[in-house]
Amino acid sequence: MLPRLFVAYGVLLFLGTSLLTFEFADETVPILAHPQARTTVIAVGDILLGRSLGALMEESGDYTIPFTGMKQELVSADIAFGNLEGPFCGEAPYPTAGMVFRVHPEAVAGLVDAGFDILSVANNHFENGGDACMRFSLEHLREAGIATAGAGVTYEQAHSPAILERHRVRFAFLGYTYALRNDTPDSTHPVISGRNPENVRRDVAAALQRADVVIVSLHDGTEYTERVSAETIEFTHAAIDAGAAVVLGHHPHVPQRVEHYRDGWIFYSLGNFVFQQYTPASTRVALAARLTFAGARLARVEALPVVIELHSHPRLATAEEATEILKIIGLESPLLWPPEEVALELRPARETRLPRSFH
Repeated sequence: MLPRLFVAYGVLLFLGTSLLTFEFADETVPILAHPQARTTVIAVGDILLGRSLGALMEESGDYTIPFTGMKQELVSADIAFGNLEGPFCGEAPYPTAGMVFRVHPEAVAGLVDAGFDILSVANNHFENGGDACMRFSLEHLREAGIATAGAGVTYEQAHSPAILERHRVRFAFLGYTYALRNDTPDSTHPVISGRNPENVRRDVAAALQRADVVIVSLHDGTEYTERVSAETIEFTHAAIDAGAAVVLGHHPHVPQRVEHYRDGWIFYSLGNFVFQQYTPASTRVALAARLTFAGARLARVEALPVVIELHSHPRLATAEEATEILKIIGLESPLLWPPEEVALELRPARETRLPRSFH
């Protein structure tokens, strides 16, 4: 028995995993190693802080209004991500209706209070205020301590990752959209990076030289439908093929399916989050993606159903509501991927084998 213990100990040191088991003649004995640090990323969809919501927040002086129902989930995560629809502009006008989104600078306080760490600004509304508002927004968010992905003053900045370090693991975020703007290396104007499979392959490969995990954001797809377009699939698969761990989609304003593709996960559309839409009814439900990493390894994937109340006020769905939301995208449970080693930690020592479940 003693030689076997020495062999097991050597294998444990070599692999460095959270939990290993070794078969002996009469029983299975768990051997615990030092657990890897866990990092939680929570991601939500489209955030619009303008229109009548912007006016309401300005009149009340309270810019936290839309986030109170989800604040606990956002601030408890190590990294909170969302897609910012509409730029901050240093000067009026700030329309209270219509499709031109310009946001009062003070509204950034709500994002800070809610705990957002990183925002994609690669979308079809970030350029609504022209070059001046794009430049102002990037600087305004940086000064507030919120990183951005998908746009920049230069082409290089737009295609470079925002890197956040948590527990000694470097997470790189890249952003893209169908609504590219000045997306050429010789541009002298601010750039929004476009949905281009060749570019995302290059950018992901470059990001992996600087980071341990790459997460890609994509603002793309057909609005108000559960159908995922061929162009979206081509791009997201290219991102995963290049080494991205996850692709986070938004723009359709409704939730769409989740795909486990090769070694990565794709949320084709998280739907709205803070966005003033009331019809069709599917625009008032959404998903939040919760990703748990063990070190640099993606260890758990969850799709949390969200309900959006009046005045763009999102909250987690009740159990009954969640069941109906998940049915829309063909899921039976918010937990898409319960990893074997995490499940093992919650079971008695002798129960060492659990089935993986994929929905």
